[in-house]
Amino acid sequence: MKAKETRALFQDIPFLRRFSRKAVFCPLLALLLCGAVAGAAAGGTFDFFHSGQVLPLFFSGIPDPQGGFFPCFSTLLLNMLIGLILLFLLGMTAFGVAAVPAFIFLKGVTVGLGVLSFFTVDGLSGLGRAACTYTPVTALASLLLLLFATRTMVFSKRLAKAGFSPQEESLNFRRYLMDFFLFLSFAVMAALVGGLLAVLYGSIFPS
Repeated sequence: MKAKETRALFQDIPFLRRFSRKAVFCPLLALLLCGAVAGAAAGGTFDFFHSGQVLPLFFSGIPDPQGGFFPCFSTLLLNMLIGLILLFLLGMTAFGVAAVPAFIFLKGVTVGLGVLSFFTVDGLSGLGRAACTYTPVTALASLLLLLFATRTMVFSKRLAKAGFSPQEESLNFRRYLMDFFLFLSFAVMAALVGGLLAVLYGSIFPS
């Protein structure tokens, strides 16, 4: 069991090993992709869009290139912070093992709806805007969430074992908290890149 739990996508990097358990990361990735497909399918089937605006996607991290750098940066950062904070809190509970996959699937749904919104509002030209302003930073943000979700599920599982096992399970809350703050810094950098891409696109292709 011990050897099986140590299998990770990044075997030679101790830091990344904590976030890349194959048995956790791969199913979460599949759930994210399934959610994206389901979101796009649902958006095309039901009327989730009203007067060209995507009402349920206010927190989906869609930057407006014409709004300037800070609004784009803050929109992207807020979206990632909400996801990371929710994952962190779920990891502090024993039911995070079940709640984290549901969260990742719903995150995929919002990504699918977000991509579809560009096509709904602007047609084929909207897909080009999505490819330049939304898709790159969303892929990066999704990777951050997947890696931290993997860490969260492992921590939540060990927390549940510590509560139901007569033998105390080793839990390093300090390391878990430090990993959370580190991912917050990664989110700031990702939002910075996304904001710059959005502003660059807005300056090249003004509306």
